[in-house]
Amino acid sequence: MSSTLVLQPHNGRPYLGATPDPAAATRDAMAAAKSGALPLVEIFYSLQGEGLRTGQATVFVRFAGCNLACEFCDTDFRVQRLGTPEEIADEIASLAPDCRWVCFTGGEPTIQDLQALSDLLHARGYHLQMETNGTRPQPGWGIDHVTVSPKQPQGGRLDSWYEANAAEFKYVVDDDADLARALDGARGHGRMTFLQPNALNKDAVALCIEAVKAHPALFRLSLQTHKFLDIR
Repeated sequence: MSSTLVLQPHNGRPYLGATPDPAAATRDAMAAAKSGALPLVEIFYSLQGEGLRTGQATVFVRFAGCNLACEFCDTDFRVQRLGTPEEIADEIASLAPDCRWVCFTGGEPTIQDLQALSDLLHARGYHLQMETNGTRPQPGWGIDHVTVSPKQPQGGRLDSWYEANAAEFKYVVDDDADLARALDGARGHGRMTFLQPNALNKDAVALCIEAVKAHPALFRLSLQTHKFLDIR
């Protein structure tokens, strides 16, 4: 993990995210990673609530820290504990012995070095999904399903690798400007593209519905179904 990682600003919008101090949380995560263990928020077993894999049983490994500070972020990504790859893999097996899908999420998982963990999980027969903002170079961990949620308004510049290799794109939508960015992106990369209304903005739901109806070949609607079900 690079020691020169810089947290990007949230473009002047009021910060309403769940992490009290995103910059401090990320500094703590980077410092913790120097111990050789991985900085974690939590590991839990649930259903994938968004995108192409919605409804599929999945073990989520949430890593601490992020290189962006999105004002609508619904995740507290402060470090809660550390874990070695072996400890994490053993915990996954204990939580869900029959589940074969693991999702790396955050925060932003690509600010960590997950090569050893990825190799170990693949060797044990797991399929790996990663949820990323797509701003950092593809790490080459052999991820089986890459989900990208671009964050251009929050200072996140998309790395070109993801345009050709992501399994899906998921755009968080607040307003018409967000829809325009999603439309440009979908036309450019041609990958499966979901519109996901900002959970803090009820008006965004109607915007997304109308956009999907207007561009049925480009968009699908993604709702955070885990929140409706009141699960993690």
